[in-house]
Amino acid sequence: MPLGSESAVAGLEIGAPARIAVGRGTAFVIGGYCYHATERTQRLQVQVGDSRQAVERFRLPRDDVYEGLEAGDPARANAYRSGFVALVDLNPVDRAQRLDIELVLTLAGGGEARAAAGSVDVQPELLPPADASPPAFPDRPDPRVAICMATYEPPEDLLRTQLESVRRQTHGNWICLISDDRSSDEAFERVKALTGDDPRFVVSRSESRLGFYRNFERALSMAPRSADFVTLCDQDDSWHPGKLERLLDGIGDAQLVYSDARIVSPGGELVKPSYWTERRNNYTNYASLLLANSVTGAASLFRRDLLDDALPFPPRLARAFHDHWLAVVAMSRGEIAYLDEPLYDYVQHGDAVIGHSTANKKPRSVRRHLAERLRNPTGGSRIVYFYDWHQELLLLEVLRLRCWPRMTPAKRRTLHRLLSADKGVAGLTWLLGRRTRRLWGHDETLDRELFYAYALVRRRAVSAWTSGRRRPSRLLPRDASIPPDPGREK
Repeated sequence: MPLGSESAVAGLEIGAPARIAVGRGTAFVIGGYCYHATERTQRLQVQVGDSRQAVERFRLPRDDVYEGLEAGDPARANAYRSGFVALVDLNPVDRAQRLDIELVLTLAGGGEARAAAGSVDVQPELLPPADASPPAFPDRPDPRVAICMATYEPPEDLLRTQLESVRRQTHGNWICLISDDRSSDEAFERVKALTGDDPRFVVSRSESRLGFYRNFERALSMAPRSADFVTLCDQDDSWHPGKLERLLDGIGDAQLVYSDARIVSPGGELVKPSYWTERRNNYTNYASLLLANSVTGAASLFRRDLLDDALPFPPRLARAFHDHWLAVVAMSRGEIAYLDEPLYDYVQHGDAVIGHSTANKKPRSVRRHLAERLRNPTGGSRIVYFYDWHQELLLLEVLRLRCWPRMTPAKRRTLHRLLSADKGVAGLTWLLGRRTRRLWGHDETLDRELFYAYALVRRRAVSAWTSGRRRPSRLLPRDASIPPDPGREK
């Protein structure tokens, strides 16, 4: 439904989140259309509270908005190129508050017109669950490790195996913090029964279903500041007895360390001796890690103060993964270390969020890319542009807001190139040029360069084709309307 007044008209397909924790800075995406009924506009801005920010992707063609008005309506001329999408920053706040969001049009005649675009409830930081007071660490001199586990309807036999493997660790100075994602009463009782009266465990149940991304965020919020290190734990794997000890030995001066894993079936049969059977592993190339993750959360251990930058997680617009976010924060702050030995058994089964096969799939050839685009030349690229690409931009922008002072000049340049890929020629050329790395066997990005570049090139071509037009072309339609939400888990 359109928003606004008699003259400023707006509609949103991508709205701001209802609630958001800001931390050291965050961002969100807003997208839709906005136009003035009778006057042309010079620019569009988004105002959030007292902050006003320019919208760089404005005047995108909207056939649907144009056709939604009656023939002969003079507003049609301004409605056609009214599409927009914007990345909006939120700076740190010192108290919880509600911020109103407005779209501000600067008119050709010099005036302004506004349209309401909702509101967002912000809080300074992510608060741990009230019922999740962490237990005390054992009275030992070795490093204190907080194990953060996320559960949802865990299979009893696999969860029992995992918990017992945690208890058998040769490094004994740990506590385990379990966030349950509103499992059924029966499943939640199983979690409590299997942890029993072991004082090293605490179990907290979410009030509502969060999804794996937010549930891991919730589990990490439970990690006490008294911990030296934090590690993630899946509900259905099995740790080797020396996993924690070896990771602690291997982290050195790095921000994060991770290991290899064996791939096993739910019955324990060996499927693959290594996680990295097809795709190349990567823990040194910053640009490649920004584009595609290669750090498995369940294999990693990191310094507790990394969470000062990592929490709260960026909003989840499309596909986003907790371990990818933690990895890019770690490499933004310093280095990542890798142990080329399997330290746990990764159970591959149909309920896994993202499995070994998906993470290791071979990149497609350019010919296959082009064939797919010819079969679906518009809808697919618009979904990629408005959802997948802007999820990538969210990750990059929140990194910039939180980690910029701790980044090296080379990493800052890489971040800037990706953030500018939809603006000038240099960033897009750099993105496309990275694909030549495959000639030397570098396939770690799963061809995300082409995945994003096609959507960016099409967006530019559509904008260039419709520049100056005030109605759709019947000969060669070019539409930049925002497709329906693809329905991915938030």
